[in-house]
Amino acid sequence: MTDKPVNSCDVALIGGGLTTCMMAAVLRHCGYSVIWFSGTVTDKPEKKDNRTTTLHHAGMKMLEALGVWPALAKDAWPLCEIFVKIERQHRENPIGRGQKDTSPWPLHFSSERPPMGYVVGNQQLKDALLPLTKNIPRYARSITRLTLASPCQLEDDKGQKWQCDLVIACDGPASAMRQQAGLYAKDQARGQTAIVTNIQTSRAINHGAWQIFCAQGPLALMATSSHQASVVWTVSDRRAKELAVMDEDDFNIQLQASFGASLGGLSVISPRLKWPLRPVYVPKRVAPGFVLAGDAAHALHPLAGMGYNLALGDAAILLDCLQQAHQRGLPAGHLSVTEAYQKRRQIEILALTGTTQLLDRALSRPNGIVTMLGATGMAAIGKTALRHHIRDIAMGGKLSPAPLFSGKLSA
Repeated sequence: MTDKPVNSCDVALIGGGLTTCMMAAVLRHCGYSVIWFSGTVTDKPEKKDNRTTTLHHAGMKMLEALGVWPALAKDAWPLCEIFVKIERQHRENPIGRGQKDTSPWPLHFSSERPPMGYVVGNQQLKDALLPLTKNIPRYARSITRLTLASPCQLEDDKGQKWQCDLVIACDGPASAMRQQAGLYAKDQARGQTAIVTNIQTSRAINHGAWQIFCAQGPLALMATSSHQASVVWTVSDRRAKELAVMDEDDFNIQLQASFGASLGGLSVISPRLKWPLRPVYVPKRVAPGFVLAGDAAHALHPLAGMGYNLALGDAAILLDCLQQAHQRGLPAGHLSVTEAYQKRRQIEILALTGTTQLLDRALSRPNGIVTMLGATGMAAIGKTALRHHIRDIAMGGKLSPAPLFSGKLSA
């Protein structure tokens, strides 16, 4: 019996999510042949994604360079202010809708021109990206076997064999490709779940984002219009089950109790989704002819809203590495590509992973000396120029400079 014929290409992209879609749109400019394995198709109809994604300013410039931003700009909501505080004591009785909230927000970041970021709908982002990927061969298959070699060997769920110089795995925080490549991932889960929904506010939220560190976990509100916001509320797994099945009035009361009355009354206006949080840190994100990107490379806690922005950084840096290799006549999986990608992504990933873990573990806890020190430190930062440096880093491109983040795209 003879082996089945082997198909070959320069780059194989693996994954089916929003990050993979964005990576495919970027890779069409890399100079190499690309194929995309987007996972096995199920019989279930695809649900519309009602969640939102926060893009930093550099991410907007990147999407603008790719030609995606014009399709998003009309509905994208600019974020010009960020307010942060620690709630030292859970409010058992929520502040009434007519009362003032006297609890201060000691840390405040602002930038109007340009805005610090934008909130866009996941579905709108996907719809804008997909047309850019139409020239990349896409297979609704899963990769069942990976052998790292030169070139790498792949086998899909239909038994077909492939070989390629570079494998890019974007298959999520529980990445099967990462496991097959033998790359270690440190589990940083704390038994938390995010409740994701959309709310109406009785007071104008304008162009603000609000982050409050509660005892069980951080609560974030991101404006999506003058009186609406997306909510990511991190609580324990047990508490999340309770909040998910509450009727709307009881849920509104609980949300108001945790957030306060800075934005007046809060009313949920969309289904509540439970999102189990399983952050992981991957020290080494490359192997010979193999790289990780997106959540497979760094699944962050959502408190900073930077998860997708890290994925944008992966794509921007990887494209630059591949274009440089192509100009030198090197194969896509050349050691210079993987080594440069690992090195250039290290600082930003380590910084954001460490910061989000530290903030969640230190500030999302019952009253104590650490919480008090955190509140004092936050108030001190809010009065110094350091907050401007933090703002500039949050706007993207500082820790991971790349041509795409400056709006430059080579053919």
